[in-house]
Amino acid sequence: MRALHWPAASLMVVVIISGLAFAGYTSRQIRTQVDLVVVPVGVRDSEGRLVTGLQAEDFSVLEDGKTQRISNFSLDPIPLSAVILIDDGMSRTMLRRLYPYPPVLPSPLITFTSGFSEFDEAASFRYDHSIYRLADFANNPFAIEESFREIAQIAETRPDDPADMLAEKGPGWLRSILNVLGGGGDGGRPSATPGMPPPSPRANPRPSNRLMHDAIHDAALALQSRPANRRRIIVVISDGKDIGSTHTLAENTDLLLNQEIQFYAVSMSFATFGSFGLLSDYARATGGDAYPGTSTTSLETAFNQITEQARNQYILGYVSNNTAGESAVFRKIEVRMRSPKHKATYRKGYMQYPKR
Repeated sequence: MRALHWPAASLMVVVIISGLAFAGYTSRQIRTQVDLVVVPVGVRDSEGRLVTGLQAEDFSVLEDGKTQRISNFSLDPIPLSAVILIDDGMSRTMLRRLYPYPPVLPSPLITFTSGFSEFDEAASFRYDHSIYRLADFANNPFAIEESFREIAQIAETRPDDPADMLAEKGPGWLRSILNVLGGGGDGGRPSATPGMPPPSPRANPRPSNRLMHDAIHDAALALQSRPANRRRIIVVISDGKDIGSTHTLAENTDLLLNQEIQFYAVSMSFATFGSFGLLSDYARATGGDAYPGTSTTSLETAFNQITEQARNQYILGYVSNNTAGESAVFRKIEVRMRSPKHKATYRKGYMQYPKR
């Protein structure tokens, strides 16, 4: 594949470009007058298949509506540093979908780790009313798989949620109504819904707090220290609910964009009007994606596509023709494809800071 290379370096201001790499480039300091803006882009066709073999001329980049010249281009697989973040405050119905009981091997979660290469590394976290690190960063998938056993144990302490069970097995119109009403609605507390079996007397209610924003913030901080020649991603497996977090979507989005972290999600709840709520908001902002996880098949498909898309992205680089102001400015990025059959996913912008 043809790659456009770095322009001659002859200039003044030190800029550190981290988290991504072009062909033949390793993370280092580069002396240049201006900042190079790096945009990872995933491309799929109308059938959802990953598209490879494109050239720079198949893309166009706009920043705040102004066309930019693509000066750097490559499609080289990059090792991943991933945080897998599991919401264990979900109902037993959802958690068992991830890790069935009695155990069925391989479970969808273990299918996920099989998509990592020997060059990738991953850490696992879980959260409900608190945030717990299950396994630290390692390139050993067995260590991550072993940490998932705790999720199976937690699932057996949760009550079945009648609304989740109805949504999972019911017709599409019922799923939509239940999603609009907020799923279980009662936070997973034992229910005496007619026609449904009573919850186990040993079952604990779902946590009253679901600290998704806080957990994402902690995951981003954990990724800050990972090597600069890796692509950093967060994968959240959740029904998308947040209750009681101190951090916010806006705050976390800024952090993820600044640290060049992409967000991927697997939603255990059905979409409402085509959106997975907060999970979709994070994914759109950072150039990741959100996938349905409402069945074993959809979970396995989602996990396979996440690792494939995250590792195999086009890397576009350009020098902004917008002049930096006296204060930081958010610059909106738009990537357009030459072919209408191709759909691009990419981060929606970055902060341009004043020159020093």
